[in-house]
Amino acid sequence: MATVIIEAHNIISRVFDKSIQIELDLKKDLFVRGNHALLSQIFMNLFTNARDAMPEGGKLGIEAIKRGDKVIANVSDMGCGMDKETLERIFDPFFTLKEVGKGTGLGLSTTHGIVEQHNGTISVKSELGKGTTFTVCFPLAKGKDLPKSRPQKELIIGKDGQRVLIVDDERPALDALTHLSRSLGYEAIPIEGPAEALKNYEKWSPDVVLMDRNMPEMNGSRCVKELVRMDPNAKIIIVSGYDGSGPDGIDEDVRRLIKGYLTKPFKLEELSAAIDKALK
Repeated sequence: MATVIIEAHNIISRVFDKSIQIELDLKKDLFVRGNHALLSQIFMNLFTNARDAMPEGGKLGIEAIKRGDKVIANVSDMGCGMDKETLERIFDPFFTLKEVGKGTGLGLSTTHGIVEQHNGTISVKSELGKGTTFTVCFPLAKGKDLPKSRPQKELIIGKDGQRVLIVDDERPALDALTHLSRSLGYEAIPIEGPAEALKNYEKWSPDVVLMDRNMPEMNGSRCVKELVRMDPNAKIIIVSGYDGSGPDGIDEDVRRLIKGYLTKPFKLEELSAAIDKALK
């Protein structure tokens, strides 16, 4: 689990405001068996919530330890905190403290579901005006349960002048994708919402579009259809915290229109390969 936390930490340390002081304390041998992308989503959601609770800045503490046959991670902030009534609803679907249009209310509900899928538990302690701590606990993986290490894949760097249009309603995810795309040599155009993307698509003429799937203004699937109607040759990759198949998957008609599907957060190597494949 240390690798998952470090990867998420590396993203937020680049995109979070410098008024957020991040303290990372990870012990050794924090092995957990599970889906790398889904585990990453847990911590990206918790880190983002901590950031949002500290609009004036503060300390974000990230700690992970091994205790007996458990791996325990604590994510704490020095933010506004929550009252008892809010704490009782914090994991309910569609419950949100954000402004209308600023969030779907699915972040902590999704986090709770992912934790349970991995046979883990999540709890929260909070006090108004003093901050909040989320505690996530997973079974420790041992011996034969540990996955074999895989060799690193080579990064595929973009050519000069190639543009990537990035559409996402969550600012941290948008900033992270923008940074990753630029690190691969692409000219990145970050857009916080699909309406502006549709309005200016022809002017920007991007080579590839990275489209978030779940946005309150207009979902990614609908935006994909609108873009392809405007440009039948549009090369679009959907990015989402949900898997592309199964009960939460996308419709077959949308799948035929896109050039790829990435479950976020993902590794830089995966992004480079997906963009390169779409361009071909």
